[in-house]
Amino acid sequence: MSADKLPLPKLALGAGVFAGVYDAFTEDTVLETIQTAFDKGINMIDTSPYYNDSEIIVGAALKKLQVKRSDYYISTKLGRYGYKKADFDYSKERVRSSVASSLERLNTDYLDFVCCHDVEFVDINHIINETLPELFKLKAEGAVKNVGISGYPLDVLLKIAELQNQKGQPLDHVLSYCHANLHNQQAVAMISKLKLQNVKYVFMASPLSMGLLRTENVHSWHPASPELISAVNTCKEIAHKYNTSLQDIALTASFIYAFNQALLSDPAPQDSSLTSADSYLVGMIGKDEVYTALASLDFATSVQRFRLSDSAQKTPDIVEFDKALAEIEHQLSPFKNYSWASPPDDA
Repeated sequence: MSADKLPLPKLALGAGVFAGVYDAFTEDTVLETIQTAFDKGINMIDTSPYYNDSEIIVGAALKKLQVKRSDYYISTKLGRYGYKKADFDYSKERVRSSVASSLERLNTDYLDFVCCHDVEFVDINHIINETLPELFKLKAEGAVKNVGISGYPLDVLLKIAELQNQKGQPLDHVLSYCHANLHNQQAVAMISKLKLQNVKYVFMASPLSMGLLRTENVHSWHPASPELISAVNTCKEIAHKYNTSLQDIALTASFIYAFNQALLSDPAPQDSSLTSADSYLVGMIGKDEVYTALASLDFATSVQRFRLSDSAQKTPDIVEFDKALAEIEHQLSPFKNYSWASPPDDA
């Protein structure tokens, strides 16, 4: 690990789940989730003003748990405050007020990571010339430690990273979602391109593709095409045939795609630093989901150790996983370059 990089956990707690659009939860569940995550070394939380009351919920939980501030990392966002394009505000005034609001909600005097949320909705020139400069000013003032961007279309993320690097003010981090999972691994190839633009941290998010890759029915708001949803339903049957669940396979596979050789040691081998994600943001509610994510990470490490070793013994569970994964990847192969529209037509 580079001397100037933070010792981030491979998994981070995605607090978008506390927006209430996935599964129900209580205050006790939030406390249990965060405490379990921290106890197990998952000491990074990602949230956003766009995620309904997520920032407030996380801030209240952290205050109640009385965790030492230097023991965890907070990542949040700004610029997006609703579904429509009209709900975006990337002005320098809103940059400052949004950061101030996040600081208050999260009960802290600094934010470890702040990114412009869903940059594809906003004119790139505005982001480069107004939004990011103001955010970097806040970094200089100490309110923000790392400046970045998030979004769905990979070409937009890379373009902004290139422009910022050309300015001599490279982004500290980039967050990509739904592009390092069973049905789409396009972001994996982009990691090295971003790091060559002097992006220090590359984060992946949503290994279950916003709830698409799990046994439960997909939410009606999900932007995936009917054809992809149908293929995923077939994948659920394949997973069942191997006495496992689609989400278990999806988690393990996503971690293998994103981390590759970096799974085999901590800190990661130097030669993997340009090709591996720095953290994967995973939505988790309740201690059981934290344990499941960690078990999937451990199993991904075992699978990768076998694949990269000439002598490692292939255990029966790895044999079954490889068979199931091969069938599922084949089923989803027609969609390997498929991305849904973002912004959507109705935004």
